Amino acid sequence: MILKMFFRLVGMGFAALFLAGCQSNSFVSGTVKNVYVGPAMVDGTGAGPMTCLMVKDTPEGKYTPFYSPIAGFDYVPGFDYFLEVKVTERDPVPADASKFEYTLMNVVFKAPAGLAIDSTAWKLAGYESVSGTMEPPVHNSIVNLRIAEGHVSGNAGANRFFGDCSLNGSKLKIKTIGSSMMMGTPELMAQEKQFLKLLGESVDYQIVGTELRLRNADGRVVLKFNPLVEPTLTSNGWKAILINNGKGGVSSVLQESEITIEFKDQGRVSGSSGCNSFSGGYESEGNAISFSPLAGTRRMCSEPEGVMEQESLFLQALEVACTYSIYENKLELRDAQGALQVSLIKQD
Repeated sequence: MILKMFFRLVGMGFAALFLAGCQSNSFVSGTVKNVYVGPAMVDGTGAGPMTCLMVKDTPEGKYTPFYSPIAGFDYVPGFDYFLEVKVTERDPVPADASKFEYTLMNVVFKAPAGLAIDSTAWKLAGYESVSGTMEPPVHNSIVNLRIAEGHVSGNAGANRFFGDCSLNGSKLKIKTIGSSMMMGTPELMAQEKQFLKLLGESVDYQIVGTELRLRNADGRVVLKFNPLVEPTLTSNGWKAILINNGKGGVSSVLQESEITIEFKDQGRVSGSSGCNSFSGGYESEGNAISFSPLAGTRRMCSEPEGVMEQESLFLQALEVACTYSIYENKLELRDAQGALQVSLIKQD
């Protein structure tokens, strides 16, 4: 609303001229005009396939594709822009180019809007194969990406990965990628190897519509992602599948037993620890989490064998958990050293 009010005060229109599938703007040479630029690009066709900025002449207007580049404008997806642009007529006009060239004079206003690379979780939609073709992910594989505060993390298919990254405008540099060491099927491992290679080779990015595209140094799109809609702590109940065994590892939840937990908006938590029900309080901020002392019923269960020991380990795991992460349908609780305490999946 504030941005719209600002635009109404300072907005000036500009005329449109369509050119080969993307729109170029026809101005009087030597003038300075105002341009509103949207938070994502769009595919178009000029001399060949290309991506275009989305522009409009009023805050209430409809975005349309803009064919020409704006010299000096370091466009970063995920922001609304209000620009002052100088228009200069070319003489001679290069082949397959607009009659006018556009130069940034001033960024009057810039405000977060739409999807941004570092405030969205991303799910792999396609990757460049070894043969150079764009391929979809292996069926039922979970490959995702999250970039935030100088770090990159996600799931590469069989293993979790992590590393450092830097963003400078639309430039992207990912370095020191590490991962866990689990094995998957040959098909899954081949995809994971190629995915991590392409991730490390990416140098910049675009957001076209709602699709994130990472490009390599040759300008080729090598990875494509769609926004990943993840559950939240409170959006559903969770069922445990792995519990820290207190011996430096994790164990699967016993068959014929079920451990559940439900987080409520009022800072309350409840569930089943396998034999007994429990309840208590919790606090979370960012990815930090802590549980207050939990109270439970006092039943004794003899089946399945080991269920009472498992219950004790689960409650101990909650006591030491201090961070959480959610990827796709999985919730992980970890201690201060990063050791996995409980892994849970979203309940249907």
